[in-house]
Formats: sequence, structure tokens, C-alpha cells
Amino acid sequence: MKEKRSVDLFSLFYKNSLLVETIIIFLVFGLLTQGAFLQVGNLSNLLMQGATCSIIAITMCMIIITGNADLSAGRFLGMLCMVAAILQVTKPEIPSWVVLVLVYVIAIVAGLWHGAWVGYLKLPAFIVTLATQLVFLGINQFISNGRIYGPVTGVISQMGNGYLPDFGYSINIASLVVGFLCIVVYAALTVSKERKAISQGLSEARWNKVIVKMAAISVLIAAVTILLSMARGFSYAMIILVVMTMIVSYISNNTKFGRYVYAIGGNAQAAALSGVNVPKETLKLYVLHGVVVATAAMVYLGRLNSATTSGGNGYEFTAITGCVVGGTAITGGRGTVIGAVVGTMVMAALDNGMSIMNLNPALQYVVRGGVLLFAISLDAYANNRKAKTVQAA
Repeated sequence: MKEKRSVDLFSLFYKNSLLVETIIIFLVFGLLTQGAFLQVGNLSNLLMQGATCSIIAITMCMIIITGNADLSAGRFLGMLCMVAAILQVTKPEIPSWVVLVLVYVIAIVAGLWHGAWVGYLKLPAFIVTLATQLVFLGINQFISNGRIYGPVTGVISQMGNGYLPDFGYSINIASLVVGFLCIVVYAALTVSKERKAISQGLSEARWNKVIVKMAAISVLIAAVTILLSMARGFSYAMIILVVMTMIVSYISNNTKFGRYVYAIGGNAQAAALSGVNVPKETLKLYVLHGVVVATAAMVYLGRLNSATTSGGNGYEFTAITGCVVGGTAITGGRGTVIGAVVGTMVMAALDNGMSIMNLNPALQYVVRGGVLLFAISLDAYANNRKAKTVQAA
């Protein structure tokens, strides 16, 4: 007789905690708001509102994986918004794409700055980025003199407020095509990844599970696509988020740079001894992060259509919370880009639902803090449990 294997309920819950949390949030707010939360228009607004922090989370999770941090992302975003808005308002003869290029140049310089201090000079990322947070806020206030600048035009406006064209139809055809392509690309990448794992002996053939999971996610993508296509369709902000998530996820899972990031997070000294140039890879990561934050800044500016000195305030903490909720270990070494993006969207859904309910702002802070504490506690308990299991073996 085969011995029955007991089901580890905690491990099952931990592996699917993000899915469980998402389902609970959508069900609870769907009931408490009498369906207003689940309306297509609100879901579209939710994706637009959550896009900015989710874009930041794409590389914020990789920085956390290396055991570092970036506390300046929100204020850096606000400063870049102000630079772009001032140029568009005071120098309208400068094309939008030139302003965009300038913003990315500033982002690369800032990434080099952070990478040099953290990677080569070995200063704590927490202190370095806390200092630059104040610097970016000061620059924002200095160049704006406390004023609001807007509106913005051209490609920057489209990045935050534009939608795929509907070509005169009642349903957004372009969004349907994009959704179909997403399903095809996802299926192709999933099959390719599974075949590679099997050929390298890293996994046994488990096509039944893979096909079921692939079908479920494809149905979800199709459902979201159809619902949004009946409204305004996919915004350019959503497309930017999806494309950047796929690119950085591919980089983290299929390139030397991605493997080095996880190696540094696991043990920086061991990674250095094995030949990884830790300062150089850290520098590259902060440059990539700067470019991603600059993209988030332009999406944010395009959506709000103006820049203020308070722009981006607290966005880095929202992104970090989303990363932790999405499974990124705050101590480094573990996490995924897709998990961080979904986790940040879950936090955006939480904020959106509480706003629709008109919940007291003080209580909203308490709820956000409670969710973050729960995620960290769950991760810490899982790690301690795993360590005890290893010791017992």
C-alpha cells in the first residue's frame, strides 16, 4: 500500500497567498460597495491608478532582492515630472520626445549616482537613497518655486491618458488584438520554459498541471480584455506596464545579469568569490531602476496633466509594500517581477475599494499597515519553519 502523504495546509496557503488575498479583496469590496468596485469603469480606473507604482515595483523588487533599497523613488518621480512639465510649459517649442529623452538622461545619471555610492563605495542603500530623497525634494521645490506646472502635451500626455484606438466600433478592436497577442506570447513562453526545464533535467514532465494553469491564466486575460474592450479598452499606461514587466521578468530569469542579482541577494560575498563583479552589477541595476522610475514618472505626469511639489510622495513605500505582498523577501534573495507587480496592483485595489467606501483616511493607513505587517509576518514564519525543517533533517 502506498503511504498517504499529508497535505501541508500552510505551505499550500503560502504558495497561493497572493491569489487568496486578491480573491478576498475583490469579494469583500464587491459586497461592501454593492458591486460598484467590480464595475468595468472602476476596474479600468484601478488599472490606470495602480500603473505608476506597479511600474516602479518592476525594478524595486530586484533592488530588494539584492538586499538593497531605494527610498528616493517617489521624490525622484516628482522631480522628473516637474522638470518635464516646466519644459513643456515654458518652452513649448521643444518637442515632447526631446523632453522625454532629457528625462531619461537625468534618470540614467541618477542611477549611476546611486550605483556608485551603494556598489563601489559600499555605503548602505537605505542611507544613500534617504539622503537623495531630500535632495530630489529640494530640487523640485527650488525649480518650481512651489508652483503647479501644466498641462502637458504630446507623447507624455498620451503615456498617461491615451487609449488604443477603437476605429469607430462600439468595442475596442485594437485592445482585443493586443489581448489575443498577450495570450499567444504567454502560452509560447510557458511551453518554451517547461521544455527547457525538462531538457536540462531540472523538472519532470508535468504537462497536465502546466496546461491547466496556462488555460486558467489565458481565460483570465481574455476576460479582462473583453471587459475593458467594452469600455475604453487598454490604455497606453497598461501596455507600458505589461511590456516592461515582460522585459524585466525575462531579464531576471534568463540572463546572466538576472542570475547575478539573485546571487548577490543570496550571499554577496559568496557571489563575489564566484566571480560576480558585485559593484558593477549593482550599478547596472540602479541605472535600470532609474530608467523604469522615469517611465513611471511620465505615466504619472500624463495622467494628472500637471506637476506639483508633492508629486510622488510615498510612492516608494507603496511599491515596496507591493513587492513584499507579492512575495519578495525583504531580507533579499527571493522574489519575482510579476509577483511584485501583481502585489502592487492588489494594494492599489485595496486603496481603491476603501476610497469607494469613503473609509476614514486614518483607518485606511491602519489597514495598509496591517496588510504589510501580515505579509512580512507570513514570510518570516515560512522562513523559520523551513529552517527548522532543514535542521530536523
